Amino acid sequence: MTSLLSFQNQIESQLKKKLTLKINDNHSTMLSVKWGSTTTELSMHRMFLKAPSNIMDELACYLKKEKRFISPVIKAYIEDNLRKLNYQKQVDRQKLYIQGTVYNLQTIYNELNHEYFDGELNLHISWFGKPQQRNRTRVTFGLYYDPLRLIKIHRILDSPNFPDYLIRYVIYHEMVHHVCPAYVDEKGISRIHSKEFKAMERRFRHYDLAIQWVKKNQNQLFT
Repeated sequence: MTSLLSFQNQIESQLKKKLTLKINDNHSTMLSVKWGSTTTELSMHRMFLKAPSNIMDELACYLKKEKRFISPVIKAYIEDNLRKLNYQKQVDRQKLYIQGTVYNLQTIYNELNHEYFDGELNLHISWFGKPQQRNRTRVTFGLYYDPLRLIKIHRILDSPNFPDYLIRYVIYHEMVHHVCPAYVDEKGISRIHSKEFKAMERRFRHYDLAIQWVKKNQNQLFT
């Protein structure tokens, strides 16, 4: 493990300019760099305080612009440590919207949790976005924020135009993201849907029906 002071001194000595360090507790951006003429600004998540020397060496190469892109080993380190972060207590339950006009997200989530996960998942869920589709060409039905343990479902689905099995599939899909998290492969590419993920996704009893519904109706939904 490399101390921050020695790391900072090393970079400043080699770059011949000041390095300002900021430790953050962000939920999404784990690492950001701004190169200036006299100062380089580095903001990195607290996880890097425990990073092994090889990770910090790779980061040093990136800061010195010896490498154009962030190293795959750094990406893998971030992905591995993201799974250990838990900011769930920071979620304000009062700001979660679970009751829609047609669907109650919490009820559906609880049923799916019991049926497919033995009730072991402990995640938050909420609606997000606006119910109108107004000239949309694409919309993300669901999102999963791992550090917050939060599932967000787009309000466009809170409509009788969308069948019950479809919204259940979207929620189930986001729950599987918690069980089968993203990873970085040997080429440094972030993979969101692993083989394990796809296999678990197909266990949803109405998987084929939901996929067929989307393919059949996507041209009518988005114009």
